[in-house]
Amino acid sequence: MAEKKLESELAEMLKERFRKRKIENVPEHINKLRSARLIFDKSYEFKLGDLVVWKKGLKNKAKPLLNEPAIIMQILDTPLRDQEQQDSGTPYFNEPLDLVLGLLDENGDFALFHYDKRRFEPYQE
Repeated sequence: MAEKKLESELAEMLKERFRKRKIENVPEHINKLRSARLIFDKSYEFKLGDLVVWKKGLKNKAKPLLNEPAIIMQILDTPLRDQEQQDSGTPYFNEPLDLVLGLLDENGDFALFHYDKRRFEPYQE
């Protein structure tokens, strides 16, 4: 329940951030958009047990932290979709959750979370 509340608060903060933002340099903004798309579209052949981290600029959830490795526990053939995310103005709307990652929470306990695998890349040791 606390995780849902955190995601809801994060989604509201993101919406507010987008409402207040200004684009100062349009050509630079366009270059960043194109770069983000290339990063997002780059795919990897993950397997169970692989360590992964967020791709640069694609972190959209509180956990794992930026550059914090997580371990792949499951890759779903059919992605789950959060039915509670009915607001198309959030980054979670219709997000395909096809990757189950294991990570250690604040207390050191092992926990599983669902993510969109397009947002992750292999961890480089």
